[in-house]
Amino acid sequence: MKETHSISNVFDAALLRLDIVFSDYEKVCISLSGGKSSTVLLHLAATVAKAHGKKLTVLFIDQEAQHTQTISHIQRLKQLYREVIENFYWIALPLTTENNQSDHSHTWISWEDNVEWWRIPPAGTITDQHVFPFYHYAMTEGNFTSAFLNWLSSGKTLAFVMGTLSSDAANNDSQLTQKSYDVERNELRTKSETSSQIHTLYPLFDWQSQDVWLFNSLSKAPYNPLYDLMYRSGAPRSGMKIQEPFEQQTTEISQCKTIPAQQAAFNRTGPCDNARKPSEGTWQNHATFLLNSMPQKMADQFRANIDQYLSWHRSRGFLTCIPDEEACATEEHDIVSWEKICTMILSNDYRSLALTASPSPSEDATLCCSRKKSRRRRSNSNEAIFL
Repeated sequence: MKETHSISNVFDAALLRLDIVFSDYEKVCISLSGGKSSTVLLHLAATVAKAHGKKLTVLFIDQEAQHTQTISHIQRLKQLYREVIENFYWIALPLTTENNQSDHSHTWISWEDNVEWWRIPPAGTITDQHVFPFYHYAMTEGNFTSAFLNWLSSGKTLAFVMGTLSSDAANNDSQLTQKSYDVERNELRTKSETSSQIHTLYPLFDWQSQDVWLFNSLSKAPYNPLYDLMYRSGAPRSGMKIQEPFEQQTTEISQCKTIPAQQAAFNRTGPCDNARKPSEGTWQNHATFLLNSMPQKMADQFRANIDQYLSWHRSRGFLTCIPDEEACATEEHDIVSWEKICTMILSNDYRSLALTASPSPSEDATLCCSRKKSRRRRSNSNEAIFL
């Protein structure tokens, strides 16, 4: 049976793991994002470092288009733990990450040259592109972090400590725990692909989100005030996740109408992506309009995905005429439609992951649409519908 942890168990275990980290490694670097888990990690690591009479390094990658609450929170943490922080690397360099808020560019380059920036970098941030010998313009964040750790290590043992929780969506690979869990040390670790001296460690790997909020409540330690905005917007604490404006937004973030970053538009992400079909037009015409309004290379990729999707259906003798409106779902399958294709395009689904329908060859699209209309009429009469 899987062992269950109380807050005291996971709290004591995290302190024990950090105690081992500061005992065994010559250098310790904390990955800080400003989210709930990395903030708790810094609170605990700073306490353990002070007890050991040691100092730690903090790496914060400023992605430029970040919420003002996050930036203020990072500045507060930097000031709060200045006595135990040897170096605070606040990176404000052009780095590339994925952009989910534009049809015209699926990458976001922070602090890009020759463009108007979202905001001015705070004092003391690293903006000089010649500071690091390994840096090259617009390299990815992942490559930068890997090269930074090798540079920081300088041949010494280095622990790169991250605040990943067991409940985080990003930590959905159960094999990671099985392969990297050290029973004797009760810690989760992975080795660097480029250096055996560098280990990535996850002291909070068995924490749940409720453990974080209980810690915040009992310790009164500062956390990102952006979570308060999400909470007041009705988001459950277990579902709160801070995402920047260029990332795919969750309901929790999009409901926070008071967040300035959500009310602004990027000058370099292309035209508004929330356009909807004109009332007098068809979804097929709207799909054509959307494809013709985006860059050629991107439109070609979308067209190739759509052609493959439609060919799959036609090769099985399912569709000879694609319905315009969103076709209904049967008990087992979704039915292709031009409305669904438009939804895929408008959601910036560049890989067309939403086009995964596998309809039965015996199902007729016209009959399916009529069933959908029938269900709508029944629904309008307040009759419960169960598919």
